[in-house]
Amino acid sequence: MSVGIIGAGSWGWAIAHISERKKPGQTLIWSRSKEVVQSINKSGINPKRFPQSPLKIRATNELEEVFSEAKIIFIAVPTYTFRDVVRSFSRYVQGDHIIISTSKGLERGTFKRMSEIIKEETCSKKIGVLSGPNLAAEVINGDPSGAVIASYIREVQEKVYEALHSPFFRIYLSYDVIGAELGGALKNIYAIAAGISDHLGFKMNTFSLLLSRAASEMVRFGVKLGAKQETFFGLSGMGDLFATASSDLSRNRRFGKLIAQGVSPQDALKQIGEAVEGYPATKAVWELSQKMGIKMNIVNAIYSILYLGKDIRTAIIELLSSEVREEFALE
Repeated sequence: MSVGIIGAGSWGWAIAHISERKKPGQTLIWSRSKEVVQSINKSGINPKRFPQSPLKIRATNELEEVFSEAKIIFIAVPTYTFRDVVRSFSRYVQGDHIIISTSKGLERGTFKRMSEIIKEETCSKKIGVLSGPNLAAEVINGDPSGAVIASYIREVQEKVYEALHSPFFRIYLSYDVIGAELGGALKNIYAIAAGISDHLGFKMNTFSLLLSRAASEMVRFGVKLGAKQETFFGLSGMGDLFATASSDLSRNRRFGKLIAQGVSPQDALKQIGEAVEGYPATKAVWELSQKMGIKMNIVNAIYSILYLGKDIRTAIIELLSSEVREEFALE
C-alpha cells in the first residue's frame, strides 16, 4: 500500500524517511514549490529542510497524482493552511483512502481539530491522527522514536502500523482521537513557556513544576472536551510535552526564548522561519477555555505575554501567586 505525504516541510520530510525505510520505492511526497519538487526528483535533496539528509523518493506538485497512486495519505502542513489544502484535494478523495493528520494545533476561530476539518471537507470515513514526541531531526537521524496512531477505525490503525512501524519508530494504537489531537496542540503552548523559563535562568525545579502543572492543565482541558485522561500520560501527551519543552530543536521552545529576550512575536516568527504552532494555539485555547470556564493558569500567562504585551516577570509573578488547589483537581 503506497504512502503519500502532503507537505515537504520538516515533519513531512521526516515521515518520508520513516516510510521509505520501511518500504523502499513506495513513497510519494507533494510540495507546492516547484523548486523543492525538482530538487527531490533530481538529487533526493530537499533544499529547504534537512538538505544534509537526502532521500531517493519521488515528488510532485500535483495533488491528484498523490491520490491516484497512494492509499495512505499523511497531511503534514501548518494548521493555518490545513483547511485550504484539504479543500484543494477533496475532489480526489475516494472511499478507500486513509487520511492521517500529523498537524498539531486548532483552527483559528472555529477551534476545530484537524481530523474534524478532514471530515467536514472530504468524503473520507477512514481518518486518523499521528502524534507523539517526534523531533524531525532525530527521526531522520534514525534515533529510536515512537508515535500514536489514533483513529475510531481499527483498519486505519493497523494500516498505519504496517506502513510505519519498525524497531526504530514504534507505533502504538489508540481510539482516543480527541486526546491525541489536544495533547499535540497544548504541548506547543507549554514549550513556549519552557523557553521563556529557560532564558530567564530558572533551573530544573522550575522546569519540573512547569511540566507537571502543564500536564494537569492538559488533562483538565482535554477531559472537558471528551478526551480520556490516560491519553495525556502517554506518548501524545506527556511524551510529546517533554520532548518539545526540553529540546532546542523545538521551534516553540526557541520561540519562547526569543520572546524572553524582548523580541516581538512577529519578529520571532520571522527569525525561526517555520510555523510555530504554539503561537496561534495559545489564542485558540485561551478563547475556548474562557468560553467553557476551564481553569488554565499557564495558558492565561502565555496569552497575556504574547497577545496583551504584558511584562514577562509580572506575568510570572501573577502565575506563581495564583490560587493553589488540589493537585489533581479537574475543575
